[in-house]
Amino acid sequence: LLYKPVDRVTRSTLVLHDLLKHTPASHPDHPLLQDALRISQNFLSSINEEITPRRQSMTVKKGEVSVPAF
Repeated sequence: LLYKPVDRVTRSTLVLHDLLKHTPASHPDHPLLQDALRISQNFLSSINEEITPRRQSMTVKKGEVSVPAF
């Protein structure tokens, strides 16, 4: 359930990227689309930066047994 909101931002970022690609630079919405794309990309980057160390600490090497701490 926690993945759904992030997935929605990811899909919205892809839509913004495509929309910006097809919007002429002279269109009044072009700078606004650029800002929206930049903000969503920064948001996704910050989430990835927070998740990566956790994901690496949860990785178990082959042959090792992971015991949860209580």
